Amino acid sequence: MNKIFITSLLAICISMSSCSSDEKTYNQPKQELYSKLNEDLAAYNATFWNANNIPHTRSFWKKLRGFLLADAGGALIGSAFGGWGALFGAVFSSAVGGPALAEHEMTSQTATTCPVIPPTSDNTQTVPISDPYSAEVLSDDNEIAAPTSSQVAVNCYATVTSSGIGYEHNLILSRIEETHQNIYNEAKSSEVMADLIVTEMGKCSYAIPETEKNILIQKVNSIVLKSKTDSATELITLLKNTWPEYSDELSVIDDFTINIGNITNNTELMKAYLDGYLQVIERSNLTNSQKEVLKSSLEVAANSALFWVTE
Repeated sequence: MNKIFITSLLAICISMSSCSSDEKTYNQPKQELYSKLNEDLAAYNATFWNANNIPHTRSFWKKLRGFLLADAGGALIGSAFGGWGALFGAVFSSAVGGPALAEHEMTSQTATTCPVIPPTSDNTQTVPISDPYSAEVLSDDNEIAAPTSSQVAVNCYATVTSSGIGYEHNLILSRIEETHQNIYNEAKSSEVMADLIVTEMGKCSYAIPETEKNILIQKVNSIVLKSKTDSATELITLLKNTWPEYSDELSVIDDFTINIGNITNNTELMKAYLDGYLQVIERSNLTNSQKEVLKSSLEVAANSALFWVTE
């Protein structure tokens, strides 16, 4: 009996040791891969900025950064459920989490203060997109009222990309705004926003499983709650602490959002920057699934930067 017990115990120990070794083997390469990717992205940023004569001022709107991290972060955590999850996570986090995270970014005691250089309206470009489910589309010269410090305006039916998750993200948010004007400045419950998003996603032929949808809602609501109760922590740190399994991805997203936020006055430049950034990721040694998740989140962030008007 003792021999059987000892043998069983030894087998369990070996099994646990093997699992621990496997986890260490998996985690270490991922960290190394992202370290190399971050180096390559830093080199790309420097080259792109110099080639386009963009000042290295980090003149980024902190309020917009909150929205971009919310949107891309929502796509990131939603990707665990596939394409519909990434899109629902991005749109829901944008509509519900965006205002809260933007407010956190504005009031965070540890957030870096960046010099503000307003974009010149003469160079502003938008790419209007057609809504196949709407009889009217906003005109190219449609003007958006400048928001107050506590409000945001939206640039409906304007995108950086012409297809994909970022395009659909802006399309759905635009439809909701068009039928419920100024909704993103109203204190709507997460349930109300979720229902509106599910309805619009249904028009794009997405089926939303109830259980998984509720899991995503809970994840987004948790970060919203933390952003309100922990104002002393910088936003990106708050996100990493909440979703530690996505810490590496969030570092890349943070770098991208800061840079794309500096060139929102020129859509063509935004698209060029996004395309080059995605190419660097595509050439990396990340797995295909890691690449797709990261690229989808960045496409959302780029389009979100054009949708939200926070200056």
